[in-house]
Order: sequence, then C-alpha cells, then structure tokens
Amino acid sequence: MHSRDTSAFADLLAGVFDAYNRVAPQPATQMLWLRMLEPYEFAAVSAAFSQYVANEAKFPPTPAQILALLGHGTGDNRPSADEAWATALLSRDEAETVVWTQETAQAFASCRSVLDLGDEVGARMAFKGAYDRLVTRSRNERRQVAWQASLGWDADRRERALTAAGNAGLLPAPHVAALLPPPDPSNGMGDDEVAAENIARLRKLVASAMSPSEKRRRAAEEASQAERDRLDALKAETAAKVAHHQQGASA
Repeated sequence: MHSRDTSAFADLLAGVFDAYNRVAPQPATQMLWLRMLEPYEFAAVSAAFSQYVANEAKFPPTPAQILALLGHGTGDNRPSADEAWATALLSRDEAETVVWTQETAQAFASCRSVLDLGDEVGARMAFKGAYDRLVTRSRNERRQVAWQASLGWDADRRERALTAAGNAGLLPAPHVAALLPPPDPSNGMGDDEVAAENIARLRKLVASAMSPSEKRRRAAEEASQAERDRLDALKAETAAKVAHHQQGASA
C-alpha cells in the first residue's frame, strides 16, 4: 500500500471492526497494520478483509490472519504456482512468445533438466517448490512483481502475446512496441513509412493500454466501494434486527 491509501485503509479497518460491533484499533495499532500490509496493494488488502468477513461471523481479524489470506494468492498479481507452470510449459515451443514473471522464469530454469528427461510430474513438483520459495522471498523482501517477455520466432504469436501483455498493463507500452516485429518489408514501404507505422503502433498501444498505477487505482476504488456497500448493507440489516427486537420487547 502507499501513503495515499492511509485514509482509505483507516476507513476500511473501522468499517470491518464496526461490523463486529468492536471499536477500531488505535492509531498506533493502525500503523502496525499498515507496516505489515505495506507490500500489498490496497485492492488486495480490501479483498482479503472481505474474504475474512465472509467466513468469520464472530471475531474481527488480526494482522496475521489477513496476511495469511494475502499469502494465498490475493496479495499481488503474481500467478499461482499452477498458473505459472502452465505458462512455463508454453515456453518449450520456440515459436511461442510468453510473458512471465521473473520467479516463473527462474523456477522453470531450475527444473528444465528434469523435464527434458521426460519426467513431467517430477519437473512440475520441482517447479512448484522452487516457485513458491522464490515468490515468498520476493514478498518478504517487498519486491514488486517483474514481468518479462521470452520471445518466440513466430511474428504473429509474438504480436498477439505482447499486445495482450501491454493492454493488461504487465509490460509498458514503449517496451512492447520495441519488441513487436517490424512491418513486413515485402509490402513495399520505405524506411520513413516503416518508422511512421512503428510510431503509430506505439501511440495506439499507449492510448489503449491502462498503466499499472491506473489499474491499481481503479481496482482500489472499486474494491473500496464494494466494501463500503457491503458494510452499509450489513449495518442496515443489523439496525433492522435491533428495531424489530425493540418493537417486540415493548409490545
């Protein structure tokens, strides 16, 4: 989380504790929460709180409980071990372009020799063990996820994979444009025309691709609004039950 999320997190924490009819933690305790959850995006933290509240009816969460939920795949946009393995297998096809995380590439390198011997089950187990260790280390060291491209020789597949990664905000648009295959020289375009087309493609990517920060901001806003709506509904339901009880007691 960032410093700009402090106020939103305080509101989120107060709302969750209010749902359990408990007083929100004091400012010093809130700072402890913030320090422990700092490596994670606000949208992920909000989602973890929602998941906790949906499954726990009596007691408000502790930092350790929220961290446990964040550690099970909601903390950042790193893929799960199974998702990373599926992506890694695609890289065996030299024609295929894959966009994967640094941990995926490193874990796959560590098990590639086993896979080349034909033991896919053993390779998958070795990959998952290495991948989980690498991801845990990255999160403990508060390293942001690093996406990178492994380029295949098929130009059409490369363009599709890189464009999708750019649109998803995994790779910056200028980087994607630099990696895209150049226009087909057989169409008779001169150097100036090729340069103009490359510039046009870059502008198109920049216009269509939402930056990671913008994606995080919008996701945080949506998650925060969803959490506020859920808490408002819960408060209204609680108030209705209290009013009904009071009416029954006075009858």
